[in-house]
Amino acid sequence: MICEWTVTENAWRIEDGLYRILLPLGWDVPFVNAYLLESDGQYMLIDAGWSSRTSLRALGRALKAIGVPPRGLSRLLLTHSHPDHAGAAAAVQSHWGGSVLLHPRGRRERPSVAQMGEWARAEGMEGEPLERMLAGRHEPESALPDVIQPLETGQLQFGDFSFEVLHMPGHAPGQVVLHEQRRSWVFTADQLLTPLSPNVWYQSHGIGDPLGEYIESLEATGRIPADLVLPGHGAPFHGGPRQAAQDALAFQRDYIAQVATCVDGQPRSSWRIVERLAAVEGRRAADPAELAEVLAALVHLEADGAIRREEGGWAATGTSRGEGD
Repeated sequence: MICEWTVTENAWRIEDGLYRILLPLGWDVPFVNAYLLESDGQYMLIDAGWSSRTSLRALGRALKAIGVPPRGLSRLLLTHSHPDHAGAAAAVQSHWGGSVLLHPRGRRERPSVAQMGEWARAEGMEGEPLERMLAGRHEPESALPDVIQPLETGQLQFGDFSFEVLHMPGHAPGQVVLHEQRRSWVFTADQLLTPLSPNVWYQSHGIGDPLGEYIESLEATGRIPADLVLPGHGAPFHGGPRQAAQDALAFQRDYIAQVATCVDGQPRSSWRIVERLAAVEGRRAADPAELAEVLAALVHLEADGAIRREEGGWAATGTSRGEGD
């Protein structure tokens, strides 16, 4: 844990020129962190929060209390395009100004409700679970500004701050981590979450092996030589990212192994494997939201050679290259 000096009810100064702003969300994860940097009277905001009146008011109160004038942002840097981090980007830029930066892999269209329904049916979900999943979804809104500057890997200078921009895909295709080497800070976005969770999804627009990318990104995150860790959710902490990254890696490998136990020689749909996992864990019913998480593990197991996708679903091959081979 660290010492933070209160500026207002949802904003704290961590060190000179560095502020944390806590913004409310509309789901079971209650808050997201936005960070504000100040240098020579200029301001850069890292992440914009959820697109809701409650979140925008909370952000506005905090920025005013810190001393940011209207249109006073020079930059709005988005660590990735998930709606809890980037959903309010257009509204924030409209009132507070600033050029918006996002990694080139971050700007992708979200699937519509109809597309999500087609995807879930193709993965074997039907009936009440499908109805529950679709009932909690809304048509995607265009939350990002029309003009976005590409946030490339390498050095990024802002006033007295010098960041190394590190592309860390997996949790999101365009997620970045920011390392301020001179001050020994690292902004880890959603790389390191507490409590631990699968944290990777493979949905209707999925490509590649996002869970494999996440594992590689976690290994790289653990090697960053920084002391102060500034996560997207939860409290900042001292001691560097190494242990948190190792804990996340252990969780992911255990989760992959659990999913693998639910696949045998008989082809089963992705949703049937979700239900089997729930039964193994002693839960009475599977959560429809787990489909994308389990599918990410299945795609990774397929890339590892442990399972294959057939016409009737997923089946074990009896072979595997093994994690890290």
